[in-house]
Amino acid sequence: MATEVIMPKVDMVMDTGTFVEWLKNEGDPVEKGEPIFIVLTDKANIEVEAPGSGVLAGLAAKPDDVIPVTEVIAYILGPGESLPRKTAAAPVAVAAAPAAPQPAPAASEAPPALQTGNGTGKVRATPAARRMAAELGINLAQIEGTGTNGRVHKANVVAFAGQPSAPVAPAPAQVAIAPALNIPLPEARQKQVVPFAGPRKIIAERLSHSAFTAPHINLSLRIDMTEAARLRARVKELIEKKTGRAPSFTAIVARAVAAVLPNHPMLNASLAGDQIIVWEDVHLGIATSMEDYLIVPVIRAAQTKNLEKIVAEMGDLVERARAKRLAPAEMSGSTFTISNLGMFGIETFTAIINPPEVAILAVGAIVDTPVQGETGLELRPMMNVTIAVDHRVVDGAAAARFLADLKTTLENPYLLI
Repeated sequence: MATEVIMPKVDMVMDTGTFVEWLKNEGDPVEKGEPIFIVLTDKANIEVEAPGSGVLAGLAAKPDDVIPVTEVIAYILGPGESLPRKTAAAPVAVAAAPAAPQPAPAASEAPPALQTGNGTGKVRATPAARRMAAELGINLAQIEGTGTNGRVHKANVVAFAGQPSAPVAPAPAQVAIAPALNIPLPEARQKQVVPFAGPRKIIAERLSHSAFTAPHINLSLRIDMTEAARLRARVKELIEKKTGRAPSFTAIVARAVAAVLPNHPMLNASLAGDQIIVWEDVHLGIATSMEDYLIVPVIRAAQTKNLEKIVAEMGDLVERARAKRLAPAEMSGSTFTISNLGMFGIETFTAIINPPEVAILAVGAIVDTPVQGETGLELRPMMNVTIAVDHRVVDGAAAARFLADLKTTLENPYLLI
C-alpha cells in the first residue's frame, strides 16, 4: 500500500499549514527521514521528513496553498505500488524489484539532484530554487543555502536577488495603487517586488493583533553593568571551557530575568480569553534574528538553571534556529520574552508583546556613560532596558517593581552564581 504524505500537525493549536515548496520532484526516490517539503507554521518554516522510503508521487500541494492538517498531499510508492485511483496526478512507474546498486559517480560528475538550474557546479537546491535561479539568470553556486546540508531554498534565491550586485528580474510594468490604503505608489524605478507572505506576513498578523488589542505600557531605566562585566570576565574562560561557548551579556540578562521573574508572577502569565494564567515555570523566549524575520527559541524552566546551563542551552538553541533545525516545540510555549538589539548599537527601543504573553523586555547596548560617583563623574558601562506590559493584566507599578529588582540583581550579579 502506498505511504501517505500528509500535512503534519506540528503545533497543538495548528489547524492548517501553509505549503512552501517541495524539496523533491515528482518521481524522485526518497529515503525515510529525508526532508521532502517545507511547511510554514505560525512559528517558522519547518522541513518535513519522508514517512517512508520509495518514489515520491502524486504531488498535490502548490506553494502558498493553505492545507488542513492530516490532508494527504502526496504518496511514497514502494516496488509494485501505484497511486490510489482518487488522485488526479499522473502515475509514476515503480519497478517491481529494487534496482541494482549503481556505482558512485566519478569525481567530475554530479548527481542530477545536485546540479544548479543552469548546470554549473555541485549545489544542493530545491526544485523551486533552481527554477527561480534559472529565470533570474543567477548561478546557484554564488548563493549560501540555509537548508539541511547547505541546501539552497527559494527564499535564499529571493534574498540573493535583492543584493545590489545580483541580477534582478524585471519589475511588473504597472503597480499603480497600494491596495491596503488605496494610496498611489511613488513613481520610481523598482529594484524588486517581494511577496508579502510567509513568516513575514504571519509575524505581521500576530504583532498587529498584539499592538492593537493589548494596551502597552512601556517603562525604561538604566542599569550599571560594571559588576556584570566583571563577572563575565571572571567566568568567561571557565564557562567557555565547559560549554564551548563564551557567556554573552544576553545570557547574563536571561539568567537575571529568570531569577527575578518568579517574584513577580503576574509578569510571567498569559491572557487566554477571560482567564489570566499565571505560570510556575519561566519558559524564557529569546528573540532571534533570521534572514528576514524573527523567531523565539525557548529556554524551558529557566529559573532552575545556572549561568553555565543558560549559556550552553541558549547558544545551542540560537545556533540551530539560524540553521533552521529547531523542532516546533522548541520555539513555542514561552511565558516571557527578551529582545536584545544591543549588538547592533541600539541603545533604547520598545518591543511589541509576543501573545499570549503579557510582557517583553527590550535590551539595549552597553554604553560607557558619565555618571556621578563617589569622587565625581565616572565613566561606567550603562545599559538601557525597557519593559512593555499588557495593561489589561499588569499595572505600571508592578512592572516598575520588576525593573527595580532586575536592576538590583544585575548590579550585584554574584548572587546569580
